[in-house]
Amino acid sequence: MIFACMHRISSLLITMDSIMGHEYRSHLVGEGEANTQWRHGSPPTYHVVNRLFESERSKEWPKGSLEEMVQNAIKTWEWEMELSHKTRIGDLKSFNQAKFRYSVNGRKGLTGEEALTLGSYNALLQSSLPPELRGYDADAESFESSHDVFRSAFPRGFEWEAVNVYSGPPVITFKFWHWDHMEGTFKGHEATGELVEFYEITILKVDEQLKAEEVEIYYDPGGELLGRGASQGPMPLLQ
Repeated sequence: MIFACMHRISSLLITMDSIMGHEYRSHLVGEGEANTQWRHGSPPTYHVVNRLFESERSKEWPKGSLEEMVQNAIKTWEWEMELSHKTRIGDLKSFNQAKFRYSVNGRKGLTGEEALTLGSYNALLQSSLPPELRGYDADAESFESSHDVFRSAFPRGFEWEAVNVYSGPPVITFKFWHWDHMEGTFKGHEATGELVEFYEITILKVDEQLKAEEVEIYYDPGGELLGRGASQGPMPLLQ
């Protein structure tokens, strides 16, 4: 069963890579993207964040392994490229648009349209803490302002790596590491250069075409968003 799943993933990703020629992400260029509406007018480039990934990742998965294939697919899915850089739900080709739901720490699931409107950062960092205790207040940010905040604090991009994959499709369960260094300012707080990181467990249900149907993300709500240097104390992500 697992070998059949890996073969299906491999075949699809090889096809995608041959079309758009990107090392880690699909649905960026090629015939299938001829009519895509990009948020900034053209497809994004990932040269800088790819260098961060390649120089600081904790492991390098064997080419063609389940772990490598899941890692590359997730760099395209939900909180990554498509959700951040495409403006129309119909252009999100890695989603099953009729079934897609996105939930964090057991919260009510967001539809694709809702996640696209909120943006990847706001969808991930919603919180029930009082506003004055939030290190980042997703309720006070728009899609555009949220990306401005994080681009300012993390100029190289907030990268991620699959550190364990526990099961393959149709229900992919994995643990990933999110990280960068605070090399820019965050809402008036000066750059510290320190490592900012947290780990998450994701349960991702996909259809026969490996399009995301349901995404459940779980992580420690006591984690720190920008480290102690940015706020003179821990900045809880959400509760």
